Amino acid sequence: MTNEIYAAAERMFHAAGSKPKDIAGIIARLKIEFQVELSVEGGLLTAHQGGVLANLGTIIAAYRQKFPREFYGEAGSINYKDDLAGDVSAKTKFISQHGYDAWAALPLNEQSASARNTPTDAIPSAFMKAAEYKRLTVAEKTKLAGEIGAVGIGKILTRR
Repeated sequence: MTNEIYAAAERMFHAAGSKPKDIAGIIARLKIEFQVELSVEGGLLTAHQGGVLANLGTIIAAYRQKFPREFYGEAGSINYKDDLAGDVSAKTKFISQHGYDAWAALPLNEQSASARNTPTDAIPSAFMKAAEYKRLTVAEKTKLAGEIGAVGIGKILTRR
């Protein structure tokens, strides 16, 4: 990955209203798991998937929906303090909208003792961690088990 692709990807994510935590990691996952090749043509980022020109807006929206934890959250959907680690403006917005007591009541992260009963916006998938899986509703667990089977659920439960 070149600096030109990184800079163009950063501009594209921000233009799409997304604040990724690790742009390089997202670019790598797009390439490895989804065979999306990014390039810069005329200063603009372009994407090809399977040799066919792909819509970047659709790719970004689908990626963000599938991997919401790889982006800084928005002030209305914060479950953990770590969701806003390094994003001072979003922290300030959260505190101004919800008050300092709401900020203080948030668990630090998923491993915090008080996080057990915290609902998440996690999308049920075969790639989630055990802690995320345990907080799914029974209906979500049943649907996911129907999609990935007992072996897939076993793999999720071994992840920390």
